[in-house]
Amino acid sequence: MTKFTEHLRRRWIAIPARLWACLLTLCCLSLTLCALVISINVVYVSDSDGNRRMLVTAVTDPQELMEMSGIVAQEQDDVYYTAYNGNLASLNIQKAFPVYIQADGALHSVNMCTGTVEQALSEAGVNLNEHDYTEPSLHTPVEEGMEVQVHRVEYLDSYTEEVIPFETEYQYTSLYHRRKGTSVTLQEGKTGLDVITTRSRVVDGQVESSKVVTVERTVEPQNAIIKTYKAGAPVSDLSGPEVVNGVPSSYTRVLTGRATAYSGSGRGASGLGLYEGTVAVDPNVIPYGTKLYITSTDGSFVYGYAIATDTGTALRDGHALVDLYFESHSDALTASVHQVNVYIIG
Repeated sequence: MTKFTEHLRRRWIAIPARLWACLLTLCCLSLTLCALVISINVVYVSDSDGNRRMLVTAVTDPQELMEMSGIVAQEQDDVYYTAYNGNLASLNIQKAFPVYIQADGALHSVNMCTGTVEQALSEAGVNLNEHDYTEPSLHTPVEEGMEVQVHRVEYLDSYTEEVIPFETEYQYTSLYHRRKGTSVTLQEGKTGLDVITTRSRVVDGQVESSKVVTVERTVEPQNAIIKTYKAGAPVSDLSGPEVVNGVPSSYTRVLTGRATAYSGSGRGASGLGLYEGTVAVDPNVIPYGTKLYITSTDGSFVYGYAIATDTGTALRDGHALVDLYFESHSDALTASVHQVNVYIIG
């Protein structure tokens, strides 16, 4: 074994130095070639206009690759560099295209690769107010040569006044039976007023639609009240048993006598208030609080249901059976004197 080793050593030493140098150079060249093969890529450079180049290079910087290929991106273009497994890569340039925006009488142009109408407005510096809208809508993806119209929208209120006519109410009474054509205005009629708010939708300066949004009554109308003659209509508003042919359907007795008329204010002798429907009596004949129904003996005048609440000297002296209360002095004068039937209700 020792002899074999010694033999090999002698053979190794016998190899010429030049051969060793060649072998070393060959190894270095092989290593360099391997390094170059590992580092070199095949890069396909293309753009959205259809231009395409193939590069075999160790360069990986997108800007250098574009300069080498002659396919160059502009400021708004999008550049995508993708390295695949092995020595293959791609560089794609998405060319920006123009999008036109018409707003406020001016035409704006922006270059975009992707995005929406909303992003295009932002690029152009066009702002939308609360009610403004665009055609196409804000979320529509942009396309090459797209035209976007900005519509300015505002709501304007206008106000108009509408006169509200008054109505006429009639109070019917048999008090005017002696002058049947008499009519007395108790309250003058007055017109009212409504303020109407109309809201208009104005698009790009043109009224597109209008609608009434509020109607505010600023002045209430006041009805005219007219008192006029009607046969059998009672003076009093008090109610009682049904009246059939001028006679209450339920009563205990009937008194006939003279009826006078008066007006005034305050309270009657019984302490109760005075109003149309209260009458003065002789309390020894008709006690206070008695409910009555009073009509003229010929039926031409109807005072109606009443309550005995007051008295007076003429009544106590028997000059009159009842004294009928009226709200106005003129009505009391109109009533004057009647021969009446006084039905005692209870």
